Amino acid sequence: MELGEGKIVEGESVELNDKQRRARRLRNIAIALCLFALVAVFYTATIVKFGPRLMDRPIISLDTK
Repeated sequence: MELGEGKIVEGESVELNDKQRRARRLRNIAIALCLFALVAVFYTATIVKFGPRLMDRPIISLDTK
C-alpha cells in the first residue's frame, strides 16, 4: 500500500468538479424535500387523528376532584 492510499492525510482535501458539486446539491435538495414531505404527512395524520375538536379543549383543567 502506498503512502496515503486509503488513509486520511492531514492537510489534504478532495476537490469536487462541477458535475459532482451539482449532483451533491441535487441530492441534498431531494433529501430536504423528502424530509419536508414526511413532516407534512405526520402533521396531517395528527390533525386528522385528533379531529377538529383538538383546539376546542381546555388547556388547563380546573376540575379538581
